[in-house]
Amino acid sequence: LVPIYTNVLSTAEYGNVTLIYAFIGLMNVLFAYGMESAFLRYYLLDKVRKMQVLSTGYITIIITSFGFTGLVFLLAPQIAPVISSSGSFNEYVQLAALVLGLDALNIIPFARLRGEGRATLFASLKLSKVLLELGGNIWLVVYLDMGARGILISNIAGSGLACLILSILTIRHLAAGWSGQHMKDLLKFALPYIPAAASVIIIEMIDRFMIERMMGADSVGVYSAARKLGVGMLLFVNVFRLAWQPFFLETSEQQDARAIFARVLTYFLVITGGVFLAISLYIDDLVRLQIGSYTFFGSAYWTGTNLVPVFLAAYILYGLYVNLMAGVYIEKKTIYLPIVTGAAALTSVGANMMLIPRMGMYGAATASVLAYAVLACSLYILTRRYYPIPYEWSRLIRIVLIVGGIFTLGYLPEGDMAW
Repeated sequence: LVPIYTNVLSTAEYGNVTLIYAFIGLMNVLFAYGMESAFLRYYLLDKVRKMQVLSTGYITIIITSFGFTGLVFLLAPQIAPVISSSGSFNEYVQLAALVLGLDALNIIPFARLRGEGRATLFASLKLSKVLLELGGNIWLVVYLDMGARGILISNIAGSGLACLILSILTIRHLAAGWSGQHMKDLLKFALPYIPAAASVIIIEMIDRFMIERMMGADSVGVYSAARKLGVGMLLFVNVFRLAWQPFFLETSEQQDARAIFARVLTYFLVITGGVFLAISLYIDDLVRLQIGSYTFFGSAYWTGTNLVPVFLAAYILYGLYVNLMAGVYIEKKTIYLPIVTGAAALTSVGANMMLIPRMGMYGAATASVLAYAVLACSLYILTRRYYPIPYEWSRLIRIVLIVGGIFTLGYLPEGDMAW
């Protein structure tokens, strides 16, 4: 959708869209409150009472979703000025509340499909949601020129369709009833994820709000579009994350589990290194690709392409963090996550405050790399203490050197060295 947005929305309009979705990203932490991770852990490992875990988790999140949605809807006039200092966001906040509520209702049903390995059904529902939102965006944003309102309405339609189907698939499993003890177990595991998840979202989203205050909505639009050009890396990391958690929980009972986890990290770095090179070296050709009377990205956004390798590096570091989470889950050390992620979030805020006034958008991109580096390094120190894994350091170093060398050659000035 970003190529569509960059051709039909001004940089300021796209900046506003980015701000409201940054708000949705932050609020998702409150609406989900770590329940997905907690549910998966107990659903996969408690073979005897798994249906009661499902019933308890789903009923609990239904109640909280309605409560949080109503609260955000009512407080929209107070929330809107916090999101943006340059426009009226009341209606956007109210529509965002509906998006948040519907997405929260889908958390447990989607997690159940992941836990049971039902990848075809999971992917089919996700794809149906995406196609409905795509069609809605083309109709409401391109043809009816509804801007951010059309984007949010399309999102509500897609999430609503998924919610309807998932509810039908899940309700028949709720006969086990609601258990107060299971709820306590779930919340004990889940609640430490609130500050941890909030910190990760702050790392990813806070730069938009700070750029808007320091540089204006136009800069937010260009910066966000450039960040979206790194979506190939983020897509791979997120797909890996969805499969990784059920995999390492089940594999942890094997004798050679740690050696398997080490090998997974090596292959992960090989693939992400390839994605990094493919996107970095061809990004200028991609954004200028002519499609009819349009280019892949609108020309007003081309100035942000130099930021893309920096974003890709940040997402690789985020992927390393996701990989390193295995030890924390297995040893039930989630209580330390707020410390790890909090340090990274503080790094992000501090680096953005220092670097944006000096380096503009490049400063914000650099702040992301620094924050994700702190996140990955801190978690590595933690897991090394509680669940040491024999990572293949010689291979990992060779991968980094090879990718770095090819990238450097690719960015040398053309001429005698064009080959």
